[in-house]
Amino acid sequence: MNYRKIELEGGYIMDYKIVEKDSFTIMGISRMFKYDNATMKIPQFWTEHYQTGKGKFVCGMYGICIAESTMDSDEFEYLIADDYNPSLEIPDGFVTKVIPKHTWAIFPCKGAMPKSLQDVNKKIFSEWLPNCKDYEIAAGYNIEMYTDPADYPQGTQDENYYSEIWIPVKEK
Repeated sequence: MNYRKIELEGGYIMDYKIVEKDSFTIMGISRMFKYDNATMKIPQFWTEHYQTGKGKFVCGMYGICIAESTMDSDEFEYLIADDYNPSLEIPDGFVTKVIPKHTWAIFPCKGAMPKSLQDVNKKIFSEWLPNCKDYEIAAGYNIEMYTDPADYPQGTQDENYYSEIWIPVKEK
């Protein structure tokens, strides 16, 4: 699938693609975060997830932000999650959620984590959305999709590490 390109301030070119996805179910561990300190606290949540052994149940294919109850809130739910396998038992403390069918704007992120992902996320909301003539936010989701760190010599700190940000959109 080919990426679309949009030129942002300073000549920065941002790639994205528009993809229809059916609903899917995830299983993960959930926590509430405040917007004002999320860029610091969410990486700590990931570290704690692996240090406490929860990575044996959920590897962390996704980081999912859900802010569907009210857009005026100062906090949101964040899940470290994988695709749900209904043949496996749900461990204590883990939850399942259905991510509804949406059209998604998918943005590639390349580089060491969490900086590469945080930089792209900032550009999406500060530059892409305000300048996008075709799409607007459709729902309160923001999905980070991660590739397997074992595929990269320096794992998530590799300069070529690949991840994506998925934003649900609708046509204006």
